[in-house]
Amino acid sequence: MKRALVAAVVALSGCVSPQPETTPMPQRIIPYSGGLKIADSAGQEISFGRVQLGVEVAMNRLVGATPNETAMTAQGCQIKGWKNGLKLVFDKGDFVGWIAGAPVWQTPEGSAGNTCGWTL
Repeated sequence: MKRALVAAVVALSGCVSPQPETTPMPQRIIPYSGGLKIADSAGQEISFGRVQLGVEVAMNRLVGATPNETAMTAQGCQIKGWKNGLKLVFDKGDFVGWIAGAPVWQTPEGSAGNTCGWTL
């Protein structure tokens, strides 16, 4: 009986469910003065003037999540924010600026393009 119990415990010990990944995704977005560069992509970038839908699809794929924050500025621009601290600014459906802050981009925060008066 004891042998059967020990054999069952040993057999079941290999059936542990995998633990979820707890390490953050590597940062693939590099903000710069003309938009966003994509690391390890042979020079690909998301430049200012791109259509909002395409920018959001690319961001979701690169960052691994949909925006967790949406706001409007007094000038009528739309702000979309991701959990990595990056906020993108869209004016009339075009990507016009970015604002980067915590948690990925530590202080001082940075921005480029038209932020429509939005600050972190």
